[in-house]
Amino acid sequence: MAEEIKKFTGPELKVGMTASRTKTMTKEDIEYFGKVSTDTNPMHFDEEYAATTQFGRCIAHGVISLSLCGAVLGMQLPGLGTIHMGQEVTFMKPVYPGDVITAHCEIIDIQYKEKKDFYIVKVKQQVTNQNGEVVTEGIATCMPPRN
Repeated sequence: MAEEIKKFTGPELKVGMTASRTKTMTKEDIEYFGKVSTDTNPMHFDEEYAATTQFGRCIAHGVISLSLCGAVLGMQLPGLGTIHMGQEVTFMKPVYPGDVITAHCEIIDIQYKEKKDFYIVKVKQQVTNQNGEVVTEGIATCMPPRN
């Protein structure tokens, strides 16, 4: 079954609109991300090393949780054609293999740039784990699709 991809243009967006996406973090996800990013810090891959850190075991790269928010922006809200322009983010807690994380995104500001005929949207992003604890939070700036 194919996932439904949505698209909201600037005039269709309203402050308070929300969307979310949930994923179980796997060791494979972490391995793939390490390969793509070239971040091979042993904190993510070596259980023996990770046991000596403040986390006690391997953790996911923080940016993986943030990337789940990117999927919401690009596929749900605003959706197809959205340009991610900037990001303020804080990583609050680690994400471990097996954690179920949910990215919650909410439109908090919409500005129309009349001279250039485009919209700039601010999106509050919060990622929680299966216990409801916030692991990542931030504000994204993006440009929704024109049409």
